[in-house]
Amino acid sequence: MTSIPSRQEFEQQLQQPWHLSWEGGEGIAVTLVEVSEGAAMNARYECYSAVFAQPVGIQLPQHIYLLRSPSSAQWPVLLCPIGPDEEGERHLLQAVFHRRKAQ
Repeated sequence: MTSIPSRQEFEQQLQQPWHLSWEGGEGIAVTLVEVSEGAAMNARYECYSAVFAQPVGIQLPQHIYLLRSPSSAQWPVLLCPIGPDEEGERHLLQAVFHRRKAQ
């Protein structure tokens, strides 16, 4: 496992294919479609969210998935469904990260 990337590292991989897997499943490819800054608890931390679009016809539940980036870094993350995209074709999953900034 690796440490969770910064918001800037996520932003560099927007519109790229990522991979989700879970126990007993092969997993699926998802696309990182949005990264938004949040409110950190203090200056030593950063808070941001990442939104992933699932393939058409797939609607996964809230779960702790193993998320793999395009650079093959991976870590477990809680993803929550937040509804369909603006076109109503692909369902979205969101993760919120609150991590200590690199020193």
